[in-house]
Amino acid sequence: MSSSDQPTRRKALLALALAPTLMLGGCFRPMLADPANGAPGLKDRLAAISIDPIDDRIGQQVRNKLSFNLTGGAEAPPTRYTLALVTSTIGESALVNALNATPQIDMVTVTVDFTLKDAATGKVLYKAKMNTRKSYASGLQRYAAIRAERNAENDAAEVMADQIRLRLATWLADHP
Repeated sequence: MSSSDQPTRRKALLALALAPTLMLGGCFRPMLADPANGAPGLKDRLAAISIDPIDDRIGQQVRNKLSFNLTGGAEAPPTRYTLALVTSTIGESALVNALNATPQIDMVTVTVDFTLKDAATGKVLYKAKMNTRKSYASGLQRYAAIRAERNAENDAAEVMADQIRLRLATWLADHP
């Protein structure tokens, strides 16, 4: 092979590699982008989800964070969907000191059952159950352990709100 064939071959390989990119470049559309036909976009549909009130502290944390994630802090449009959340929490010791039988690392598990319904008909559109775990160092100081547990619960609630928003966005993107 002569040296004059090298640049031509490189150009051909580069063109071959870039051809699919150029052909598929117009096919990609971000999930949260507004559609070109003027229909409500996914952001607007997510913001139209009203979350039912909840009684427990961790459920309220999930609700508050999810509400902000869905609306982006803006005023919500008229309700198109309702979302019911049912939360439960389990605390357990993950690592115990063998010398004095005290827990060193504890774990909190937050479980959320959620149901998305059509606001007009009450028909169940989507139902799922999710859980998340968060570990924390409990230590021997009582109030520090309580605060660490609460921080772990709040962190787990934030992760849960993000996961629920992602699940709802995925479902709504597939079901216009």
